[in-house]
Amino acid sequence: MKKNLVKLLTKDKEIRLFIIDATNILERSNLKNMKTDFARQLYTNIFIDCCLLRGFLTEVDQRISVSVRFKPAGHTAHCDVDGSGNVNCTFSSQLAAFNGDFADLVGDGASLSISRASWMSGIFTGTVELKSASINSCFSYFYSKSEQTKTIFRTWIENGIARGCLIQPLPFYNINHLHFVMDSIYSAEKYMITEQWAELTIRVFPYATVVDEYIVQSECNCSKEMFFGILMSVETDELKNSIEVGKNEELECGICGKRYIFSTNDLEAIVKIKESEQDG
Repeated sequence: MKKNLVKLLTKDKEIRLFIIDATNILERSNLKNMKTDFARQLYTNIFIDCCLLRGFLTEVDQRISVSVRFKPAGHTAHCDVDGSGNVNCTFSSQLAAFNGDFADLVGDGASLSISRASWMSGIFTGTVELKSASINSCFSYFYSKSEQTKTIFRTWIENGIARGCLIQPLPFYNINHLHFVMDSIYSAEKYMITEQWAELTIRVFPYATVVDEYIVQSECNCSKEMFFGILMSVETDELKNSIEVGKNEELECGICGKRYIFSTNDLEAIVKIKESEQDG
């Protein structure tokens, strides 16, 4: 599979960018389960934005989970991204059949939550209200509010092509340089759809250098060992309580839905490792 996510850094080292071509991987996603044109458009936008988030994952064991709760009850979206580049996005049946306007989905009671997890550092979650005029603006608002980091999401969906770009200025950036980047992308928007993927960085981003390239896919390489690491982040007392009452722990992969059962023997092994690390 070709590398379809590119990380760039402007030559002044002030702004990083990620660009994604999600066209092919959408064919293996849950897009086919959307019942309306609106749901298909919304699904594609959320899927592209979540593919871009893969660029923030620097280790294989890291994961990002995105949960969107829209205003009407039962209208939800969930997406998981892992450090191997696997992305899975699902809509509730109500949202998959929604046929109104985006404004009808946001407002009081609507929220966007993004969690980041890894074996060693545990899980960190941020939540913001959804009041923006587009889903891309909602993602941008999350990072400005929860992460205190200006982040801009752009998507282009046309003629069967689905691409996106994330722009994130680094600390101490020059605002004029950010304006230059945004103006350059705006003036070259037609190429985001029409240009061959291999030539896109040269055509649209001549002021930036390619730092890395990744493969993003709608598949899963999960394993029990991966979730063993996640349980390592659970408080030792909680694990001991499960052991005392003879309770197995079950974890479900948010990407493929596979379930992993951890017996009390597994939990005892985890507690032993955690306590030996604390003693050391």
